[in-house]
Amino acid sequence: MSSESASVLEEPQRRRRSRHRIFWNIVNPPTRRLAGFAPWWVLLETKGRRTGTSRTTPLARGPVDGDVVWLNSVHGRHAHWVRNLEATPEVRIKLSGRWHHAHATVHEYDEAIVRRFNAYARSGPRTLGIDPVLVRVDLRP
Repeated sequence: MSSESASVLEEPQRRRRSRHRIFWNIVNPPTRRLAGFAPWWVLLETKGRRTGTSRTTPLARGPVDGDVVWLNSVHGRHAHWVRNLEATPEVRIKLSGRWHHAHATVHEYDEAIVRRFNAYARSGPRTLGIDPVLVRVDLRP
């Protein structure tokens, strides 16, 4: 985490986020193999905002409305993958075993949209959340 984003969070939130990062560093590597195939997960590929290298993140999938997939960021704009897609909104998403090119945008947390997420995806912001936001991913043909 950069010192810029660390200064935005208060000390208890920084410690909490640090604990969560340790957990996700353990859980994410094996999850990446299943994400994109399991119906409750997707695999999101962003470009690193500093290095430009591809970064893949397994995420809980929200509702799919035609060519729009909703995701939630438990740590909001503090999450590296969100900061990456804000810098470069062109992403790829693995959904139902297939990669799709897409454009992602960050939106304020909206309970009406979140109610449509499955129970697993809804639980993240409630239990681990620090300033959660929603991410709208528009699939490209």
